[in-house]
Amino acid sequence: MKRLLLFFIMSAAFAYGLFAGDSLPFPVSVGGQAAKDETPFAKIENPVAADAELSVQSKDGMIIVNVNAVNAKNEPVPGSTPAVILLQGKTKTNLDKTMDGKKLAAGNYVVSVVSEGKTASILLTIK
Repeated sequence: MKRLLLFFIMSAAFAYGLFAGDSLPFPVSVGGQAAKDETPFAKIENPVAADAELSVQSKDGMIIVNVNAVNAKNEPVPGSTPAVILLQGKTKTNLDKTMDGKKLAAGNYVVSVVSEGKTASILLTIK
């Protein structure tokens, strides 16, 4: 039992070491700014407009984007509902093309872009 537990801990530590800092498995840009890979989230340096262009360099036919409001500690805002943006057969859209049609309010967000079986996690601020 101890060997199994040790194996699990070592495997998890190895996997974490391998993937820590891998917040940007494919290039993403918002408002003309390339996301910069950081840990635990990639980052868009300057605030962007609520209708800024989102570009994902991927060959996947379906790209799913979840946009979650976060506080200053990058924690989800209680009671907030993530916005969803779908890119079908394309790699560019705008942040205001949410499935519910609602414009994103000014504030901080974590944008999770799912493509090619991987997820890019990006912090950005909407002005």
